[in-house]
Amino acid sequence: MYRILIIFTALISAINISGQNISGPLQIDSIVIKKNWRTKDKIIKRELEFRAGQTVTQQMLDESIKKIWNMKNFADVSFVIDTIDDKTTLILTAKDAFTIVPVLSFRGNKKDFHLTMGINDQNFLGRNINLSIMFSTGTNGKTFHFGTNIPRQLLYKNMNLSGYVSYGYGVHNKYDADREQISSVGYRLKSFSINIGNPWHTDFKYTFSPNLSFNLFQHKTDTTLATSGIPTPNDYTVNYFSIGISESTGTITHIRHQEDGYNISVNTGFGIGLDNESPYFQSFGLSASYHKLFNSVIQISALFRTAYTTSETPSLKYNLGSHDVKGILQGEISGKAYYTTYIGGGFTYINKKWFALEHTVYINWGNGKDIYPKIFTTSPLFAAGTSLNFLVPMIPWLYIKFFFSYSGKNSNWFNIEF
Repeated sequence: MYRILIIFTALISAINISGQNISGPLQIDSIVIKKNWRTKDKIIKRELEFRAGQTVTQQMLDESIKKIWNMKNFADVSFVIDTIDDKTTLILTAKDAFTIVPVLSFRGNKKDFHLTMGINDQNFLGRNINLSIMFSTGTNGKTFHFGTNIPRQLLYKNMNLSGYVSYGYGVHNKYDADREQISSVGYRLKSFSINIGNPWHTDFKYTFSPNLSFNLFQHKTDTTLATSGIPTPNDYTVNYFSIGISESTGTITHIRHQEDGYNISVNTGFGIGLDNESPYFQSFGLSASYHKLFNSVIQISALFRTAYTTSETPSLKYNLGSHDVKGILQGEISGKAYYTTYIGGGFTYINKKWFALEHTVYINWGNGKDIYPKIFTTSPLFAAGTSLNFLVPMIPWLYIKFFFSYSGKNSNWFNIEF
């Protein structure tokens, strides 16, 4: 028992993300970057709070390491300070994870699934550019998606630029309190979007700089896609140009799969109809997340999301499922307004570069209605459960996660993601 206690104490020793502490301000004469194969040196150096020849503090070092971790392209980040040729040298190690991959992912259960296939490069040309070509299919639709993101390291200050093109079809089903389906709408979709952002996870010095998004899209109903024998709305075709504005505060540090910090984000959107059949609408949203990483093993997390839209178009209303509250069907939370909440504890028993094992326990609840106050005054859908996550940090896309949850009678107690 004494030996087990010693091992457990060693496991939960405080995590050190910097690798070395300095006693006071120190001039760094040169910077050497060691890595295995991919990311360009100038991309990594853009994340440093200092340049060669400047005086550095411990806080500057720690924030620089956090920013490099938050690029999410590395399996290991650390540094040492040494003297080489009578010069104080910062030796920075940033080991690239394998981020150019064919994608084959599955999320679902016996009644509701989502399968994605394609290719994704999160570090295209070693410049932290994201490039993806995806095909998704499942019980609630089929979509082809092409997207790209040009990061802050290649643009002015903290700005980033992203865009995507997608088309396919979707199905929005709605269920009553007894999990009986009461409506269904199938629709064809086309969408083109451009986003200009200053993402919260790379902005360590907060300034008011809202993200902007512009989207041109069409929804056209197709009764052959809806569930047979279930009431469907009248046929319609809507065409919109939408503008979105969002702003956030707070920083979440990503260390492999673990997270630490908080973020609060608000957004609003305006849907401008391009014809008489497409009435103007507005949307509003709020999200908040908090993660506390106590040490290398224990993390707690809390998340809250809510939104409201004035749109009466069925395919533009919110349609949530097991990705938001475990154990429910897609469409059990639906309407013009919704909220979801998650509280959980994570326990990482093994966290090596080539293998990690995480266990979580959680409670999860939410609701959706057409009238906003009713989402808080009526009984929510509630779930409680646990999950096991087996992953390879060196290859961040290689993981498998098993969820076991209970959300009432006839719930989907088992869910898998890989």
